Amino acid sequence: MGPAQQRLLLAVLALSANRPVTTETLIDAVWDRAPNGARRTLHVLISRIRRLLDSVPACDGVELLRRSGGYALHIEPDQVDVHRHNRLTAKAAGPDLDHDERAALLREALHLWRGEPLAGLPGDWAARTRQEWRQRHIGVAVDWAGHELAIGHAAELIGPLTALTGEYPLVESLTEQLMRALCAAGRSAEALQSYIRLRTRLAGELGSDPGPRLQSLYLATLRGEVDDRFALTRGRG
Repeated sequence: MGPAQQRLLLAVLALSANRPVTTETLIDAVWDRAPNGARRTLHVLISRIRRLLDSVPACDGVELLRRSGGYALHIEPDQVDVHRHNRLTAKAAGPDLDHDERAALLREALHLWRGEPLAGLPGDWAARTRQEWRQRHIGVAVDWAGHELAIGHAAELIGPLTALTGEYPLVESLTEQLMRALCAAGRSAEALQSYIRLRTRLAGELGSDPGPRLQSLYLATLRGEVDDRFALTRGRG
């Protein structure tokens, strides 16, 4: 897709699929400090992206259109992973769905996460967007795990949640879901070890302890009081 600036510009336009983005917004996203001639360079990048879209069969029907004060990428939203992801998670949050249906939708959304988002793209805009998407990813993963636990899929969760806690070792909600899955699978000792690892890292890196909710789960695990529905039987928090 070309050099980093070109890919960054295309990413900004894809994130705003079918909506106009002003020239000023595009310049601010592509350059943290716009150089002299940034507007002219932007027009060159736009022309290159148009030629690229015309040359790639998979981009048939995708157009980069001039709009008043800026540009818009005309594309089916489901051709952009983030828009497909948002559609699936919004549908999963809708009414009248059971745990199976919500878990399936969120599982499909999570499968769209393929490594580092906006990989290799520089600048403040990419960094902010990357961080925002990481937070969304964590939230979706926690919700998905909750629905999978509710339908008895604890054993299947342990591998994915172990990987996620390795990637985000300080996120308490992920460790909580992993502990619940391990307890449900009869592996309480490993659940306790997961808590201890998190507590050690929090103390070493942030000088803090796990929150009350996770501490309550830890104590309930020690006492064997995590019930079959993966909630605390007492000391809920």
